[in-house]
Amino acid sequence: MSPTSLLRGIAFLLLLQWISTLIINALGVPFPPSLLGMLILTALLCGKVIPTSSIEGICDILISKMGMLFLPAGVSVLLYVDVIKAEFVPIVATTIICSIVVLTITAFFLQSVLKGKENH
Repeated sequence: MSPTSLLRGIAFLLLLQWISTLIINALGVPFPPSLLGMLILTALLCGKVIPTSSIEGICDILISKMGMLFLPAGVSVLLYVDVIKAEFVPIVATTIICSIVVLTITAFFLQSVLKGKENH
């Protein structure tokens, strides 16, 4: 992981962010540019347009620092302790129900993908 490869990876990620911001502004749709940038990056990686090695170094660094990036959001939750206490049961119920739904959908999707691979 050389400094040049890290700078190239940062430049590429920033370029994707800039392009996705331009697209969102041009279309005028309420969509997060960072999410569009990640979708573009995923498409480029899946289509083998760019090699994973070109951004692997910077992505490893960003992932290792991810906990620090979520710290401000976690601290800001403390500002709403009274709201969380008042709505504790609906929050817990929603969390449990959504988790079950996501796990069920994921299980069915994985099962269909595995069956599709067996047929080929």
